[in-house]
Amino acid sequence: MLLLGSRVGAKLGASSGNGWGDIIGALVGSVLAYPVGFVAGMWLVAWRLRLPHSLWRGIFGAVLGLVLVLLLAEPLRLNQDSRLMVTLLYLVPSVAALFGFNRPQHALPPTGSSKAL
Repeated sequence: MLLLGSRVGAKLGASSGNGWGDIIGALVGSVLAYPVGFVAGMWLVAWRLRLPHSLWRGIFGAVLGLVLVLLLAEPLRLNQDSRLMVTLLYLVPSVAALFGFNRPQHALPPTGSSKAL
């Protein structure tokens, strides 16, 4: 998904006249495609193993994590250290999506059979 997002972003940005559009498009495409691929991978694993999950909370967590990093980049001066900014652009949405995804929407019934007296 990351590679696909990079390629689509590069193709969309290649039409700009200054020559930097394909690089910028590839970076933006990869940053946007990574959370999508991360959530899709979590969903496939949870579906295959039949684990309780919440797909919509995972998507919300990924989007919220991405937006938080982008909004806090200037106040926290993340844009002055590109390594830290890129690391947080991939790490924070992943962790937020993971927390949201593992919070099931419905309460699960107890697994053991206990009889009330």
